[in-house]
Amino acid sequence: MKGKLKWILILLISLAMTGITLLFLQKYLSEETQRRLQQAEPESLAIVVFARAVSEDEPLVAEALAVRDYPQHLVSDQWLTAADIGPLLGRRLKHDVSQGEPLTATMLIAHNFAGLSRQLPQHHYAVTLPSSDVARHNGLLAVGDSVDVVFYRQQPDGERAQQVFTDLTVFDLGSSSDGYDTSYSAALGITLLVPAESIRLFSHYQRDDYSLWVRASEMAARHSVWQPVAPPAQILSWSSE
Repeated sequence: MKGKLKWILILLISLAMTGITLLFLQKYLSEETQRRLQQAEPESLAIVVFARAVSEDEPLVAEALAVRDYPQHLVSDQWLTAADIGPLLGRRLKHDVSQGEPLTATMLIAHNFAGLSRQLPQHHYAVTLPSSDVARHNGLLAVGDSVDVVFYRQQPDGERAQQVFTDLTVFDLGSSSDGYDTSYSAALGITLLVPAESIRLFSHYQRDDYSLWVRASEMAARHSVWQPVAPPAQILSWSSE
């Protein structure tokens, strides 16, 4: 009887040791499998993407961006990481972008070149005329003034023909207000906004002599023309000594 109990005890101990060994073996195999899977997976890189759709000419803000992990072997050299974003915030987009699209520097307009065409009103062209102190009205002409341009052309019969373009807007005056001398400023020219329907005819006369007449603004109706004011006269009594 004692011998039989002894063999039963030995068998139970063997089964327990076998179970413990199998548990350790399973744990080892699981950890080793996980480690090898991690080694097999490619390294990832955190890439900045758009968290929402952003429209053309909209400034880049941090709220419109997010970070997404990509396998490193799939990452383009042009894609940006979070460390690259700081200097780019505030710059405007060249075109519309979709949500989830990776950000690249080529999508953004450089600070030092916003593009002249982006600054022009729709259906207008910017045309620059040679300048002079007379055309600039001795420095009184300003950006935003409404002007009429009268071109003069000498005819074969000696007559002087005129061509008038009315209500044009002064778009730029070069650097006349930036501390340059008058002769340099005059050489920069006067840039006007010309409607699209007039640009062909305007270009035909562009190199002719011209006069530039400044129009009164809408505010002018609320202001009286300046007149010198004489001091009030007062009659004083006088008596001789």
